[in-house]
Amino acid sequence: LLKSFQRWSHLSVARAAPAARNFTSPAVKRFRQKQLGGVSATTTNDPRDVPHSFEEMDTNTLLTVAALENHEARIEVLKRHIMSVDKCSHAEATEVFKKIATKNREGMAMAALPYQLGILAGVTAALGSMPMVFDLSTTLWFNEYFVTTEVPGKEDLETPLEVGSWAWNWMEPPLGTLSFLLLSLQFSRAQMDNLGIKPYTSTLKKMRGRSLAKSFPRYHPKLIMDF
Repeated sequence: LLKSFQRWSHLSVARAAPAARNFTSPAVKRFRQKQLGGVSATTTNDPRDVPHSFEEMDTNTLLTVAALENHEARIEVLKRHIMSVDKCSHAEATEVFKKIATKNREGMAMAALPYQLGILAGVTAALGSMPMVFDLSTTLWFNEYFVTTEVPGKEDLETPLEVGSWAWNWMEPPLGTLSFLLLSLQFSRAQMDNLGIKPYTSTLKKMRGRSLAKSFPRYHPKLIMDF
């Protein structure tokens, strides 16, 4: 009697929502088949029931992972949305998604330019700070064109540490000031993160998301923007 009731309940669900079969993973199908056969899926420990990718996850689990801001999960959610709107297969939805992804990459070079300039400036400052303090030829050149302070005798510039002791007279103010400036900016950034404020990044993502959603008005703008 219990088996008959289980068969009847699952058949009723299948008739009530036939469209949901397109979004059911193989693992979920095996789970339901075992329930129809009267075998509990939780006691078999069959490794085949474990999803191996986001494509095999059921929709509820996938939405939960996507809500945690997992990018790959959001990609799969968008693909399934395309399947629902276009009434197509997963392979066809993947081709449509590739067009969306290609469109999303347009203008990325200019959008990423401030970040790239920041990386370049940081690496340049890090690599340049050592010779500016400890290398004799570099400090002599910098002193001649930008500092013009008195140069000690050769006997006081024989080692890198002696050079650093002399160069530190003018290198300490800018390095100390820049260090405090960066520390203050880092503290400010931490407080902005606590408040969820990301002025440039947030504005940039919203602008690009709206633009991408307008390019594909057939699909839900929220899912496009989340991608």
